Amino acid sequence: MARTDRSTLELVGRHHVLAAGFLLENGADGLGVHVPHVELPAAQVAALVVAPGRYGGMMLAYREVVAGREPSDRFRTSGSAGGLYGSEDAETVAELDEVAASNDSLEQQLTDSHFERLSENVWRYNRDDTSMTAVLRDGQLSVYWPANGYGMDDVVRGSEVDRVVQHPVYDGSVEALRLDGEWMSYTLIAPSLHPVDAEMTRAATSAELGLPEIPRSAEPSGFVVGGENDTETIRGLTELNGHSVEQVEAWMRPAGWDSPRDFDASQAGFLGRGDKLLATLARDNDVVRKLGLTHAELGESVRAAGFVSTRHGITDYIGAGDHRYSVQAQTSRGFQESPFRDETRGGADFQVTNERTGATVALSDLGGEMISRYGFYQGPGSPYRSAPEDIIRTFGDLAEKAGGEAEIKRIVAEVDAYHSAADAMGRAATGWAGRPTQAGAAAPSRPATGTRRAPDVRGR
Repeated sequence: MARTDRSTLELVGRHHVLAAGFLLENGADGLGVHVPHVELPAAQVAALVVAPGRYGGMMLAYREVVAGREPSDRFRTSGSAGGLYGSEDAETVAELDEVAASNDSLEQQLTDSHFERLSENVWRYNRDDTSMTAVLRDGQLSVYWPANGYGMDDVVRGSEVDRVVQHPVYDGSVEALRLDGEWMSYTLIAPSLHPVDAEMTRAATSAELGLPEIPRSAEPSGFVVGGENDTETIRGLTELNGHSVEQVEAWMRPAGWDSPRDFDASQAGFLGRGDKLLATLARDNDVVRKLGLTHAELGESVRAAGFVSTRHGITDYIGAGDHRYSVQAQTSRGFQESPFRDETRGGADFQVTNERTGATVALSDLGGEMISRYGFYQGPGSPYRSAPEDIIRTFGDLAEKAGGEAEIKRIVAEVDAYHSAADAMGRAATGWAGRPTQAGAAAPSRPATGTRRAPDVRGR
């Protein structure tokens, strides 16, 4: 806990301090943060036991006595709280009756409930997959549970406390805890681990971010989900994830009266009305591979930028190669399921702008998943398309690996010329006079500077 203003911390044990509503523990595996779920005067606790919880694990049960009121039997776990009543709690209430009749001190009750005394003021219960820490000081009992969630566990463990700050809220300000992590600094407001005022201090690896790995699997056709595929394999596909290509295309079309009833289609669609899935996949596969890149690389860049912006609220993003970006995210309460029916979904859009070059691209969290798994950047007829060349131009490390803007333009022109010719030949052979399936594929996918798309969710 280096660089800490000690005047803002209250030492309650050899390895424990109180700060901004948190109990902080300097443990062998790093910083531990605990949040209070029970806080009341010790004199009001007539009895205390640890008993099996209603939904698994263990719960803290206690009897609170306040002058002028009936005694109240209550319980608390890390995720729930309430009163003890009815037949299901009869055994726990009987235990409280027995403890209350014993007139044992609160310290003895903690000991009898298998709390281990760590220091003069701190006790720890750590059994039955349940951990609680009790702090008894100045006539006050506080019971803390380990804080977790928001993908912050590893970040917090590797952090150091900087200082206690005053954080503005709607009706004034509250004490908050400022921490310096290995790759970002951030503020926590008890009892949540959701970071605010987060700032990246360096680029972070996918493992440091906690970015989930993309699973790899081989289809009977030889197509590798989450891997690399040659374009001929893509052109020969008849199904994906056990669904025919025609069915997947139908799920990808803009929602309408003729939409399949077994999928909540996107209003705008993943493909335009005239787009073809395999032609779209083939064209984009050629662009990415001829530029010496992989869909996994593009997908990871998209997913990482979206992850830190939507999960941690970071707007100034430092990516691979220390390239810097502005990220503006917009989330929704709803979700859009993937048309590949692979149990992935998304609910956020974000726009990434390269601060040095000004290149920008509009992206989505679901889009990052589809790029990583299938090399699918959405169809040229969809307003949600994020063309691979626009992603490469925006992310500096990808642009450098691809050979720079001139090489990107050359390859895109070459690929589009080839696919336009192949498309024209195919239409001539079939006698179909409709528009080319790849029309507009090379056009910029991003909206005009300063514009934002609606969230990539159901009904988008």
